[in-house]
Amino acid sequence: MDNIEKALQELAKAVESNDTVERVKVTITLVKPKPSKAKPDK
Repeated sequence: MDNIEKALQELAKAVESNDTVERVKVTITLVKPKPSKAKPDK
């Protein structure tokens, strides 16, 4: 999660310094890892 936050901050800095960028759309989809079949839930 920290990597995503850092990447967004770096993107924001890059966009701010570039006058030709009108808009940026970022979509982040997080999925829960599927539970392992090897470990049954208690």
